[in-house]
Amino acid sequence: MPEEHYTWLPSKDILNASEIERVVDAFCQVGVRSVRLTGGEPLLRATLPALVARLAALPLVEDLAMTTNATRLARWAEPLRVAGLQRITVSLDSLDPTRFAALTRRSTHAKALEGIRAAAATGFDALKLNVVVMRDFNDDELVDLLEFGREVGAEVRFIEYMDVGGATQWSMQKVVSQAEILARLTAHYGPIETEAGRGSAPAARFRLSDGTRFGIVASVSEPFCGDL
Repeated sequence: MPEEHYTWLPSKDILNASEIERVVDAFCQVGVRSVRLTGGEPLLRATLPALVARLAALPLVEDLAMTTNATRLARWAEPLRVAGLQRITVSLDSLDPTRFAALTRRSTHAKALEGIRAAAATGFDALKLNVVVMRDFNDDELVDLLEFGREVGAEVRFIEYMDVGGATQWSMQKVVSQAEILARLTAHYGPIETEAGRGSAPAARFRLSDGTRFGIVASVSEPFCGDL
């Protein structure tokens, strides 16, 4: 979350529901079949279930997903599922409330976990947790986050810390590579199997000996965009 003085777009410059539907329909006419609502935070849009219903009704939309911070998801999980949302990805970088507040500048950790559990109970086609791994901040939580994902039935995707500009204060020293993540998890769980068939997905997928799957987005140590 940026500093409070960050300059936000005025409401009049944000696409309304009709405009979003028009844009998605135009994308579909040239081949798009999978649509993801992201942000910002899509759950800040009060009419989101109605928008989801409109997009789900488009005949060429085959896959409709959303990325969220989950702090409002407990209320909206069931209405969104009924409206036609198929998959949810939640951004969750820490299970520690103090670390969570340091990143988000909000004391909404309990609400995020409540939202994740609500999504798990609602029965979406897939539930994923995105974790940006940062050295000396949350890299000691790899096992805990993977276990939390297993508890709620979500697939965890560890993401190498990327330079996205702004106020993130990125440095290469803060990057925990895919190789290091795998080494740490192997030390705890034993041998880890690499799954084939990545396709166009950004995450390479792996499997523990008990069948638990997780992914790693190695956009810094092993850039992949040119291969997708």
